[in-house]
Amino acid sequence: MTTALLPIPAAPAYADPENDGSAEPLVVERVTPDAADEDSTLRVTGEVTNTTSESIRDVTVRIRYSKHPFTDREELDEFASGGGWQPNAPGPEEDVAGELPPEDTEEYSLSVPVEDLELPSYGVYPLVVEAVDGGGDVVGAQYTFLPYTGGKDDDVPSVGIAWVWPLMARPQRADEDTFLSDDLHGSVAADGRLGRLLAAGAQTPLSFEAGDEDLAEVLGLNGGSEEPSEASPGGGNATAEETAEALPTEEATEGGEADGEEEDGSQKEPEGSEGDEGVPLTWAVDPGTLDDILRMASADHEVLEDLLTVPAEGGPVRHEAGVSEAAQVWLREARGVLAGDSVVATPYANSDLASLLRNDMDADAEASLRVAQEAVLRTLELEVDETFALPPNGLMDESVYDLLAAHGATRFLLDERAMPAASWTSTTPGAQAPLPASETESTEEPFALVSDSGITDVLSMPTQGPGQSELALQRFAAETAMIAGEDAGGGRVVVASPDPGWNPGQEFAQGVLAASDELPWLSPKPLDGIGPPDSGEGEDTRRPLAYPDGAYERELSSTYLDQVQDVGRDVRLFNSILVDDSDPFRPALLRLESVYWREEEALAGATRSLVVETVRDRTNDVRVIPGEPVTLASRTGTTGILVANDLEDEAVYVHLSVFSENSERLSVGEYNHSFEIAPGAKTTVYVPLSARINGRTVLNVSLQNAEGEPISQETEIPVNATGLGTQALLISGIGLLILIVALAPRALRKWARRRSRSGAPAGEAPDGGASDQDSPDQDGQDSGGEAPEGTPNDSPEEAGGAEQDGGAPESGTPDPDSPDQDGQDSAAVSEGDHAERNPGGGGK
Repeated sequence: MTTALLPIPAAPAYADPENDGSAEPLVVERVTPDAADEDSTLRVTGEVTNTTSESIRDVTVRIRYSKHPFTDREELDEFASGGGWQPNAPGPEEDVAGELPPEDTEEYSLSVPVEDLELPSYGVYPLVVEAVDGGGDVVGAQYTFLPYTGGKDDDVPSVGIAWVWPLMARPQRADEDTFLSDDLHGSVAADGRLGRLLAAGAQTPLSFEAGDEDLAEVLGLNGGSEEPSEASPGGGNATAEETAEALPTEEATEGGEADGEEEDGSQKEPEGSEGDEGVPLTWAVDPGTLDDILRMASADHEVLEDLLTVPAEGGPVRHEAGVSEAAQVWLREARGVLAGDSVVATPYANSDLASLLRNDMDADAEASLRVAQEAVLRTLELEVDETFALPPNGLMDESVYDLLAAHGATRFLLDERAMPAASWTSTTPGAQAPLPASETESTEEPFALVSDSGITDVLSMPTQGPGQSELALQRFAAETAMIAGEDAGGGRVVVASPDPGWNPGQEFAQGVLAASDELPWLSPKPLDGIGPPDSGEGEDTRRPLAYPDGAYERELSSTYLDQVQDVGRDVRLFNSILVDDSDPFRPALLRLESVYWREEEALAGATRSLVVETVRDRTNDVRVIPGEPVTLASRTGTTGILVANDLEDEAVYVHLSVFSENSERLSVGEYNHSFEIAPGAKTTVYVPLSARINGRTVLNVSLQNAEGEPISQETEIPVNATGLGTQALLISGIGLLILIVALAPRALRKWARRRSRSGAPAGEAPDGGASDQDSPDQDGQDSGGEAPEGTPNDSPEEAGGAEQDGGAPESGTPDPDSPDQDGQDSAAVSEGDHAERNPGGGGK
């Protein structure tokens, strides 16, 4: 069979890193077997689509290959990118359609016995699947690979592979309750990124249905804050043992599992044979991501819409979100799955340790490791393996190395850029590599586990579009077969470590784990089972530990970290008034220090502003409640100052500062300066005052911490001193006495008249004059102004009493110059209270 071979355009499997939804002219849906031998039959199936606007005639799909295997991984990579030499051996072909109209699709299926391909030996062979029209023009092509294990008598080489399975996302929150977007809400769903990763890594069916159980109770969620405190790193959740007992079995989940499968379900550690456990995984988690999920699962929260597109007024658009059932289900499944595997953690929110240490923020770097441990314990109810260290982006300089070693790390998972293969080696080095001694003394020899960058690149290929998963799986098989086939000696182990933001399709994620178990040249190994390199191993194949020059340039800038430190000073001030030693904003600060912000400067700035606003609002929740102006009705008095703690969860201990604006006019006595206020409570502090001079002045009131630093704005309380002390009391007493003397004779005359009238006949006055109805006024002032006969004239004293009576307040009405009518003339009261207690207006 001869076929004209024409030049074809490069069409690597990963040419389009993002699937834009447009149809590919040629799709390879399946290539079997994954590993061919001489008794196999090669089958390639897929579809060809006319993506042009005109019909295509005489469409044929064919295979081209080479009888010569790749000699090294570099040559394989060059072919995959469309460069290098082109295969020229013809393979099978199939006429698909005499005419293919626009947008029409036809299926194809090609097959050929592998022995007919005349492949000489074990290796990876190039394979091109292409569609051509009747004129020989290429309609579409895909480059893929054919791993071949050789004949029955050929030995198949082997290489170990250890998997690191990431569960990470960029920081999702600003403060405790404010999510920057709703991305994480979708990610934890069954078809979301973190949902797919969890399901694929479990290697057993999971249920993402809530069922009838109370998930909050199962997870030990109390609806409170998940932020850590020094006193309670566990955050009040249930213990690991309690959670394990509460986790649902397969019988409690939906999905109709057969009897007996509960033993092998992911909610419990398998009790069957080891063969049922699947490929060993080490889960790499970002504790900040776990904390974000826990917050969604335990409390209502706010979600921002497009933080970088802020309206002109009112700040970013916010909407309320309730407790996420999807997050609760994800946590339930994660706790069950990860309980049986090894778990390692990055610093909290993948903090940029190198930049923090370079900018003398050692305390923040230390906190990122401590808070990370607490977060994993709080969310997953388990402890991470502290002997493993995952420096951000797999890179570390000497200072980061010493910090991680000081926290107990002896095995460091590194990117290949930190310890690249030596230029003189032509094979793939093993993962283990020696490290120099650190400043921390350790009984165990520290060593690096270096991930394979080629495998990481393969895992990053697009896998969610038509045919993409199959091509990526073929590339994975080819890449690992090339490593195994290298003449580098036995016992090598390579580490497969996807990027933190890995977003594979479900089929591909499950497929690479299945391939690790099924491909004859791969031997799955647990990461924690890899020991240190033998003496001299790795020294000749890898360069010494180094921090790439480009990494310095990509670190968080000093300017940005200065701004974060400004936020930290506000946080320190807030923490200084808390009764316990909690640090509720520490996770928020660590999120601001994440490596994820290196390429997101604008979003980082907007997030920082949100944290600043929240810290200041929370600090202002501890406040002096402004009162009414105070009126001091005498020389001394007492006023009450109301202090509120509107924080919902924290008790505070504050110092109240009160001083007079004019101490010569008004002085402040001794009062209770320092006191504790429970969450949501108020307290009144009574402050004695002393006025030396009448008039108005101002009391300046503020709250401070124990060191005297102000934590609130000063509140001004006007004070008006109106009293004259003892002299005022004496004058008021004399006036009252005069009033009594003036009114007493008149009262006696009235009493005498009433007594005399009570003994006379009806209608007649006692002296024989007119009756009461015709008598002059009872006060002795008849309408004509003359006193009646028989009635004595008013005495001069009585006349004077009348004048006073006309000019003095009526009985029961307080004198404006008299002391307070309720007898509290020494008390200082507000003008509003004074008016209520003294409606006659005294003391104004």
